[in-house]
Amino acid sequence: MYKLAITPQAQKGLKRLKKADELPVKLALEDIKEDPMLGKPLDRELIGRFSYRIGVYRIIYLVNQQDKIIIILTADHRGRVYN
Repeated sequence: MYKLAITPQAQKGLKRLKKADELPVKLALEDIKEDPMLGKPLDRELIGRFSYRIGVYRIIYLVNQQDKIIIILTADHRGRVYN
């Protein structure tokens, strides 16, 4: 199992979640910890990062295979996450 490291930007996005969406996002974070390759690999300027979709929300993260750490870069509504 991997460990999670959440950036301050991702923490802000997680605080903006609606109450009804908090549980699905927390469960998604647990899924990512178990298998970080579940997310979609991104390309262009976001190469090396992954995107995990939960309804209208996205979690963007990096995987450090060597140290077994997943760095959550952003977690927010899909309209704000790619900016």
